[in-house]
Amino acid sequence: MIRYNGHMEVLANKKVLVTGATGFIGGRLAERLAREAGAVVTGVGRNLERAARLAEAGVALRPVDLRDEAAVQAALAGQEVVFHLAAAMGRSSPETAEQVNVTATEKLVRLAAEMGVGRFVHASSIAAFGPPDQPVMAEEHPVNTEQAAPYGRTKALGEARARAAAADCGLALAVGRPGMVYGPGSRTWSLRLLQLVQRRVPVLLAGGRGHAHPIYVDNLVDGLILAATRPEAAGQAFNFVDQPLPWREFFGYYGAMCRRRPLAMPLGLARVALTVFRWMTGRSESTESLLRYYTNTAVYSTARAEQLLDWRPAVSLEEGMRRTEAWLRQAGYLK
Repeated sequence: MIRYNGHMEVLANKKVLVTGATGFIGGRLAERLAREAGAVVTGVGRNLERAARLAEAGVALRPVDLRDEAAVQAALAGQEVVFHLAAAMGRSSPETAEQVNVTATEKLVRLAAEMGVGRFVHASSIAAFGPPDQPVMAEEHPVNTEQAAPYGRTKALGEARARAAAADCGLALAVGRPGMVYGPGSRTWSLRLLQLVQRRVPVLLAGGRGHAHPIYVDNLVDGLILAATRPEAAGQAFNFVDQPLPWREFFGYYGAMCRRRPLAMPLGLARVALTVFRWMTGRSESTESLLRYYTNTAVYSTARAEQLLDWRPAVSLEEGMRRTEAWLRQAGYLK
């Protein structure tokens, strides 16, 4: 799958730990490390019943809560490379997000350094920047640790703490900031978007002219592996997105799959709907902040990833959506 000759082989027979291995991205990463790189992979997570495919690929699975220091130490023993994919997602409480995305992340970095890990790759998010405040969000742009959104704020704090701890401990750490990761197995940016279109929920705000920032899961995995194997990656942070495109085009792919046109919502009505959404979900960011996410036309630069890692998306949007549709049909979500 990966087109960067010589870099998968670097991980052959290396002992590699993947946190969040029972999740969508972590699972795909662990599977490819075991099958394609020949790494000795240990995957940790809390829902091991979801991971039968990983066991078949040769991934050793361990139930670990990252807030349990003793369990984390046991999982780190003997590991040479760590990929940290575990995170508390948007539906988690602010307290859980703080515990997992910030406190446990910093502790994991320090324990990894103490136990002799040679390379650490931390998965952050473009959400760490907060709502874009520049037309081009460069990789060196500071993350926003004071933003209102709990997920974005804790990812920003976790990234900042991880980088500071690595510098303090002398650990070679690289950060990857993915955009909207879609593909076979994605519930957030594939299945849920399809279901919104199927249920005729208005999804296009202000005509859907704002930018979506998708990345196909294998393109992200390629980038994370390069961040673990390229010496130049240590100490750096990389944005990983395939290409910006209007929301109307991104939703249009899911509309074509189920033969339904994605519905639009006028901006004024969207403000009312988002205000109700905030009230129902208890989200703390303002209505205007949420609107900025869905109507902005910013671009997230991948210049550093291209220059230092020679990274380019290997799977096109059209091919990624073709594979996604095949999975959705096989799984019974499309007839």
